[in-house]
Amino acid sequence: MPTLFSQSKKRKMLSDVHLEKIVHTYNIDIAPYEESQSSSQCMRNMSDSIDSVEAILRYKFNNRSLLEAALTHSSYTESESYQRLELLGDAVVGLVITIFFYLAYPDVDPAQISLLRSANISTEKLARVAVRNGLYKYVRHKTILLNDKVRKFLIAVEDEDEMVVHGGQMKAPKVLADIVESVVGAVYVDCGFCLQSLWTIIRELLEPMVMLDVLEKQPQPITMLYEACQKEGKFVDIKNWRKGERNIASVYVDGKFIASGSSENKENAKLHAAEVAVSKLTRLKSIDVISSSSSVHMMYPDCYKSECSRDMENSIAAVEAILRYNFKKKSLLEAALTHSSYTESRSYQRLEILGDSVLGLAITNFVYLAYPDVDPGQISLLRAANISTEKLARVAVRNRLHKYVRHKTILLNDKVREFVIAVEEEEEMVVHGGQMKAPKVLADIVESVAGAVFEDCDFNLQILWVVIRELLEPMVMLNVLEKQPQPITNLYEACQKEGKIVDIKNWRKGERNIASVYVDGKFIASSSSENKENAKLHAAEVALSKLTRLKSTDAMSLQMKDDSGEATEIKGAKRKILELCNRRRWPKATYRVEQESGPAHNKRYIASVQIELSGKIFFMKGEERSKVKDAENSAASSMFYSLRELGY
Repeated sequence: MPTLFSQSKKRKMLSDVHLEKIVHTYNIDIAPYEESQSSSQCMRNMSDSIDSVEAILRYKFNNRSLLEAALTHSSYTESESYQRLELLGDAVVGLVITIFFYLAYPDVDPAQISLLRSANISTEKLARVAVRNGLYKYVRHKTILLNDKVRKFLIAVEDEDEMVVHGGQMKAPKVLADIVESVVGAVYVDCGFCLQSLWTIIRELLEPMVMLDVLEKQPQPITMLYEACQKEGKFVDIKNWRKGERNIASVYVDGKFIASGSSENKENAKLHAAEVAVSKLTRLKSIDVISSSSSVHMMYPDCYKSECSRDMENSIAAVEAILRYNFKKKSLLEAALTHSSYTESRSYQRLEILGDSVLGLAITNFVYLAYPDVDPGQISLLRAANISTEKLARVAVRNRLHKYVRHKTILLNDKVREFVIAVEEEEEMVVHGGQMKAPKVLADIVESVAGAVFEDCDFNLQILWVVIRELLEPMVMLNVLEKQPQPITNLYEACQKEGKIVDIKNWRKGERNIASVYVDGKFIASSSSENKENAKLHAAEVALSKLTRLKSTDAMSLQMKDDSGEATEIKGAKRKILELCNRRRWPKATYRVEQESGPAHNKRYIASVQIELSGKIFFMKGEERSKVKDAENSAASSMFYSLRELGY
């Protein structure tokens, strides 16, 4: 195992790689980081804080102003905040943790590697890192709420008798995880963007690591559920509501009810529901039952013959020519060009996980250095645009990488062929997707090839960037992003910043695709189009405009709530909706049962309500109920609240 991510905890104080070298590698000119100004007293306190954090890290900063920024919350407006460093640190932590487990478990299933990565970079895990090491004590801010949230979390963590993998009695404040990421980002920049030096410094900080034996004892059903569904391109939605003293959680996959669970604790209800859902989906062996064909189909025309090894040699040579890089270990590139459906050989799944993380950091490095004065939100959007499935799929098509992948599924050929034709018809750079949704397999190819290069060059990020930089051209730069703003990404970013969850639901009505945007379960906007993706884009655009007018997603919190903070259902909501439609001379609301589940003696129903107004469609789903009329009333109640919030 390479020394870069070995078990050693020996500390290095200085890096042998300098910022100037990294900047030269990325072909960027940047100004030096300037020290922020504040009062003498504040500077004295901050100086003490920096000393304390350096002692915790056992690392002396060459540029102390980096650590000052890393310890400054955005509410403290007198100085540079940690937001840019947090974005960088998020990508850094993601990569070093991925490499660690990639090397620690060479024979483990890729899904387990992904779960180990998730468990070790989760908000719950990093928040406990901040608490255990006392980092939270040294953050300056100007908001009372942070103190209260952190204090309550500290008490909860102190009561934990054993290592908590997936969260305890209280949800971790995101600010605590942000602190760890921003400090890591500061160390990374200060040691010249050197991963080896960075890992030597932060490894002990992140202890204890969640290893495979711990993960198996405390499996995270929610993470497992999301990972499994994401792999199949499925959307997971976990709905919550209260019934008396109990919290109820129901799991839906692509809008279909899967399972439910209940508990006095809301988070435990979600965990139980996810656990049942994972068990049920595991029994089915697949989230989506796909009829497999016994015939073999390959992207590379004649690959499945007796001379297949010779054809793979030709494919490897062709991809090396595209990359202008000769592999020391050809088997890495062979694996990178092998889809999981091709069972005769190692597939690209492990390399894809590694490539996903390394591309994330490489692109983050690039935009971080290219735009030293740009708002952190823009940096995040630039990063997302350059590593999106749409972008990477086009990279695969432009460089013809898809021609050299071997697999055994008919669907891939058809999807890829249609997408290639659509891309060839594009007259200008497409940032957010064109006429056809990009097949994820194409983005996977780029990530797996990047992962193969990264491992082959001994995990050297600078060499990796030199090799793949041209492959990724044209990069999405700020001027392009501003011309093609991505409402969906912007919507998710804005809501994530406020701790809100965005859900975009899709369905068809005749020849039209309809998309509705919900934030924390509340209807915000909808739109329709012949194209599914365009319907989502338009709905997100309307939602963003509406939220911008409200100036804050919190301004939507107008619902009547009970003592638990949950919205109360309106009795006679259907009648109220009918009266509202009559009063405003709207078409009558239409109801239908969206989901029916359970045995005959214990049926459960989910209903929806829809109102059409001059081209606009207002659509809401209700909660699960034991009677159809009660399910319809639940939907009507949600619709009534949403219409009131929207000013009707």
